[in-house]
Amino acid sequence: MQPTSVAVSPKPPPVRASEALEVIRWSEPTVEMNLVLDEHLAQCAGRTGRHILRLWWGSNTTAVLGCGDKPEVALNLDECKRRGVGWVKRVTGGGTVLQMPGVLNYSYTAPDPGFLDIRRTFEQGAEFIKSGLAQLGIEAQQRGISDVAVGGRKISGNAQARKWRAILLHGTILVDVDYDLVAAVLRHPAKEPDYRRHRCHGEFIVTLRDLGVIASAAEIEAAFARAAAVLYHRFLWQGRMCMEAAVLNPFEATGRLEVRIV
Repeated sequence: MQPTSVAVSPKPPPVRASEALEVIRWSEPTVEMNLVLDEHLAQCAGRTGRHILRLWWGSNTTAVLGCGDKPEVALNLDECKRRGVGWVKRVTGGGTVLQMPGVLNYSYTAPDPGFLDIRRTFEQGAEFIKSGLAQLGIEAQQRGISDVAVGGRKISGNAQARKWRAILLHGTILVDVDYDLVAAVLRHPAKEPDYRRHRCHGEFIVTLRDLGVIASAAEIEAAFARAAAVLYHRFLWQGRMCMEAAVLNPFEATGRLEVRIV
């Protein structure tokens, strides 16, 4: 993530507990529960000042609509019913996405500093996605306002909300998706970024599997966790503060795994 200002200091000042980044690798059983948890973490950030980046996977196939989307416009509701695909709305804006087990998600929640505009926040999110993909050997670019693309094809979409005195920035990384299902249930969006050029879903999006990345879910998570630590370090150092990143894995058999990098 790029800093909003640069302060030159030979030695970074001590980090306060509220400035530490926690990277949590945790998925709830359903997509809806994961979205509820995103909102809960944002509310907590407004009260406690915690900065949390959570990585989670799609599970039950579910269409997730932006707060301004209408299901009858965004979805083929007959196909959704026939295929047993439900839909939910999220608190953030942006377009409709189809969640499924091959979609990795991130959510970043933090107190709203009050000086980052919407575009700047999307730039920081795109920098995180690009850095995580670079860990996997993929070069990507930010396209449109909130997308990340590889070779002109979308691999990540991002959305944000400012509520509860907090920022909620979240997005997707397409690892392996069912293109036929995407085409069947998602209508062509009413608004699209210029670089889409009216392409259908199958010609517009791309996945890590399409790009030849063969890695386990844990290896992909680890790549983005490393990217988060490096970027947060740079953001805090250049912005004023030093970095302290905690990588938390609730699935660790021996208990919570915590790695502190200073």
